[in-house]
Amino acid sequence: MSSTEPSRAFLAPDHGPGQGELSYLRTAPRHLVDRSAIADVLITDWQRTGADTFFLGTQWPRGHAFYAPIAGAWYDPLLAAESLRQASLLVGQTYYGIPRGHQWVVGELDIEVVPAALLLGSRPAEIRLEVARSPDPDTGAGAGAGAATVMTVEAELLRDDDAFVGAGRISLDVLPPAAYAGLRGDRLGPPAGLPPLPEALPPPVVGRLDVRDVVLGVPAGRSGRGGHTWQLRVDPSHPALFDHPMDHVPAMLLLEAARQAAQAVCAPYRVLPVEVRSAFHRPVELDLACHIAATPLPQQDAAEDTAIRVTASQNGTLVFDSLVVAALCD
Repeated sequence: MSSTEPSRAFLAPDHGPGQGELSYLRTAPRHLVDRSAIADVLITDWQRTGADTFFLGTQWPRGHAFYAPIAGAWYDPLLAAESLRQASLLVGQTYYGIPRGHQWVVGELDIEVVPAALLLGSRPAEIRLEVARSPDPDTGAGAGAGAATVMTVEAELLRDDDAFVGAGRISLDVLPPAAYAGLRGDRLGPPAGLPPLPEALPPPVVGRLDVRDVVLGVPAGRSGRGGHTWQLRVDPSHPALFDHPMDHVPAMLLLEAARQAAQAVCAPYRVLPVEVRSAFHRPVELDLACHIAATPLPQQDAAEDTAIRVTASQNGTLVFDSLVVAALCD
């Protein structure tokens, strides 16, 4: 996290329950959302509206460097996932006393969006997150004195004139430094070396323009590109997916892999993910090959959106799975 300290006035712009308008004029302090680059901070303002409820403002740029528009017409739905991730970290630190230095490990992350509400407009979208935090029954509201806790946040997303954009849910394990060190053991900290990147799939197959943004590669020992299995491409120098050094694959990289896998299954048709439900079973190691597999699920009729199950495994162990529901881009 960034070492930049915000002013006390900006640390918690708490307008009181139901009072004050959210501002979209400046970004939140970087360390509150675990971002190093100011350009990747989506949260702009926040206020408490009840004991465990909050409003947060986010602004989605029309041309994000990584979460670029889908087919030139829709905001990337993964902006909703990243907004929810940032919101949960900010709420946890600002209102529940979770100290800096604790590690946040995503356990589950679900989003569902309305395509019509994601259409690009003439200015950046101003999104209000209406957030509710569910206290963990075993550990209470805060991180406690050296104990791990669970933080679960649900949110509805509303745009501009209160148009419903979608909803999401995220559950995170919040680990003090000692607990995280115990979890990671000798894998604490970035590994000394990484295997070479596998050959990337052609960017158009996964809905990308730049090969550097392709996270699916041809598995080792395979010369063709057929089938629905790939090797995860892990590039710690990627400026968006690895905003700062990590000792495991970040959750947003796995979500991107799920999205790209769904797009590859549906190619040459371009699709818009409208629902993504994901479970992160264990940390995905940077220095071990990670295999991504996608399986289209049966459809009741041709008019239904396509549902695809995407899994990630390392050394034969399931580490991540996701259900992606994708609508055709008209």
